[in-house]
Amino acid sequence: MYCRICGSDKVTYSLKSFRYNFDVYRCCNCGVMFRYPFPSSEDLQSFYTEGYYSGISFYSYVDERSIKGSHLVWDRRLKRLMEIYKKENNSYPRTILDVGCSFGGFLERAKLFGLEPYGIEISEYAYTYAVQRGLTVFKGDVSNVCLDQNKFDMITMIEVIEHLEDPRRVITKLYNSTTKGGLILIQTANMNGLQSKFWGNKYHYYLPGHLHYFTNKTLRRLLFDVGYKKVYEFYPVEFGLFPKLVKVFLNTNRIYRVLRLLKTAAYHILGKIRFGDLTIMSSMVMVGIK
Repeated sequence: MYCRICGSDKVTYSLKSFRYNFDVYRCCNCGVMFRYPFPSSEDLQSFYTEGYYSGISFYSYVDERSIKGSHLVWDRRLKRLMEIYKKENNSYPRTILDVGCSFGGFLERAKLFGLEPYGIEISEYAYTYAVQRGLTVFKGDVSNVCLDQNKFDMITMIEVIEHLEDPRRVITKLYNSTTKGGLILIQTANMNGLQSKFWGNKYHYYLPGHLHYFTNKTLRRLLFDVGYKKVYEFYPVEFGLFPKLVKVFLNTNRIYRVLRLLKTAAYHILGKIRFGDLTIMSSMVMVGIK
């Protein structure tokens, strides 16, 4: 057993997932947490069938096609990324790669911003749908997909890095595929947040398909170690509260709508509270600049 981030074999037992009964260890050197043993490649592939998206599997994902107002989040995210890119390069990006693009909704919106969109998707079910929309999508695990060097101005990994067996290898690969001055956006849970610490092994992020767990400190260090020269950090997210509130309003039953709106607003406000690397809530987004 060793850490896939720093290579150290000095690890310690951390916890057992309350709901799914798997073990999680922590690297004594870099602090990254990881599931051990990893599921087999066959098991990992089996997670992302149609049942994963339809909600009939034991481990499921909310199908983006059924969520009203998602385009508001995607548009605000794209606008923010283009602002950052423009600030760093004094020009606008031309290409974007979405790793784990699912059905391609985010990439469809990217086209409206004048970007040439590309995606990577491991699920045969989601990949087929995205290709039928006319999108250029590479099928398979990002670790094994062949990517051109210095190809993409912007790369997004939204709730993806935690699914990877070897995050350092993948981030290095994506770094090499990014143009000079390009950026990568990574959204994942911050295990240094009081939210995750409070819930312990009952924290909702300990899921069968999640293999690595980062803190803001460990993710920031990884980005710098790979070669990114600057890192922007956002807590809880970079696209703001308004799109989230609209999504809740559009997708919540009238009986619970006010309560859900208040809960979402409270989470967002608390998510902005930070004392050094310690945060209240456990949501973060980091943007690395090459």
